[in-house]
Amino acid sequence: MSQMLRSSSYIRCLLGSSKQQAVLFGVKRWSTAAAAQRAIPQEWDNAKPYEDMPGPKPLPILGNAWRFIPKIGNLSGFGFIELGQYLQKHYGDIAKLSGIPGRTDMVMVFDPDDIEKVFRNEGPWPIRETVECFVYYRSVTRKDIFQGVGGLVTVQGEEWQKFRSKVNQIMMQPRATKLYIGPIDSVADDFVERIRALRDEKLEMPSDFNNEMYKWGLESIAYIALDTRLGCFNPDLKPDSEPQKMIDAVQIMFDAMYKMEIQVPFWKIMSTPAWRALVNSADYFVDVSLKYIKQAMERLKNLPPDSDRELTVLEKLLAKDPDIRTTVVMALDMLGAGIDTTSYTAVVVMYMLSKNQDKQEKLFQEVQRVLPNKKEPITAEKLNEMKYLRACIKETMRISPITGGNQRNLSKDLVLGNYRVPKGTSIMMPGLLLSRMDKHFPQANKFIPERWLKDEPESKMKLHSFVTLPFGFGPRTCIGRRFAELEIETLLAKVVRNFRIEYNYGDMKFVSKLLYTPSSPLKFKMIDREN
Repeated sequence: MSQMLRSSSYIRCLLGSSKQQAVLFGVKRWSTAAAAQRAIPQEWDNAKPYEDMPGPKPLPILGNAWRFIPKIGNLSGFGFIELGQYLQKHYGDIAKLSGIPGRTDMVMVFDPDDIEKVFRNEGPWPIRETVECFVYYRSVTRKDIFQGVGGLVTVQGEEWQKFRSKVNQIMMQPRATKLYIGPIDSVADDFVERIRALRDEKLEMPSDFNNEMYKWGLESIAYIALDTRLGCFNPDLKPDSEPQKMIDAVQIMFDAMYKMEIQVPFWKIMSTPAWRALVNSADYFVDVSLKYIKQAMERLKNLPPDSDRELTVLEKLLAKDPDIRTTVVMALDMLGAGIDTTSYTAVVVMYMLSKNQDKQEKLFQEVQRVLPNKKEPITAEKLNEMKYLRACIKETMRISPITGGNQRNLSKDLVLGNYRVPKGTSIMMPGLLLSRMDKHFPQANKFIPERWLKDEPESKMKLHSFVTLPFGFGPRTCIGRRFAELEIETLLAKVVRNFRIEYNYGDMKFVSKLLYTPSSPLKFKMIDREN
């Protein structure tokens, strides 16, 4: 569930418009065990000098910053997709972007072997750029609440590892996920009824259906993070209701972080509207989370000693660490990163199915076989049977992932693309671009879920496992992956079981900000299945 901030750091590295945090390169944060050996001596000696790596040449004084100036620079207005395409077209499978004031050099790699090499050499404390404004909010503005506990998305090194070790066993266990199958199934059933209530005379969803998807995302993740049903599907939900204000707060935070991290960072010297919006929205999230966490603490305190009820994720976090700050931070990270990410992923899967009716019918046949009764509850065993459903989701994440790729700062010298790349360099790995290349995926622009199924002919070609990594890789892989997959799989199974999905408004348009998401109205047509 760290996709949001992972994507933010990815885009910020590409555009190079804010300063690098010194903490990212503090050698003292790397122990002998964490900082593995340097590049293999012979390989290093035979590689080309870093200075010879191709890339846009910086001008004296101006460097490469001028390239991003509107109406002047040749890279003005480029998002991560456009910039990646430009660099590969002009410089090949490895390119360097240097000479941007206040920024470390950025190297973009397009060879999956190099991507694998970066991940295999990241050590136990991978360094990934953080979102400076968010770090400042937690460490300075609201230090009275967080008191030095930054969480997984804002800290580095040993501090990050200590926090991750506290929550890893609780968040990553399959058993923890199974505890929520029933509640998540209930949320999906409620959303199916919500869809029926929202349809117009054409059986189409309203133009603001994205807000309804946010409600589903919030209702699902709030049950996991806060042990509560918020009531997002109440037909009389007011604009100033707690659920809607939480949804709005997430959108405001996304927009504010994008402005502060990608545009000129005036917030560092003065209080800007974007900064105030971030603080107000984040404060609201903190207040709501604290309310429900305190309720969970009371339930836990009053739980009989001989109770055999399995504790929820929230209760386990509270029981494992008496410091409430750990639980608050983890709940906030789940809420902040678990609404838009799951919602948009589910939306794009529905869009892909609507444009590939033969694949949708194949999926329906599978879901109907596993769930002969539309109202039948989903179980772990039934989800395991839906292999084509998981293939559809995986194929969607290949074609249209919500993040452009992954980023790491090298913890040691490394040879990439036969060039010597020094420790501390920011490495960009544009998975979105790689996964759309025919050389990695035949007919890359086609939606072919069968390529992920072992028994299908389309799966016979060997695929490089480091081309598409929507949840990241290694120690910093998305900690909420199992919960996100549970939510998305359950919702899609119930939607496809009940409706045939159409989208009759041409090709959906997408926009790249903190996430790569649809910008077209989500006017899906939901046609009832007769059986």
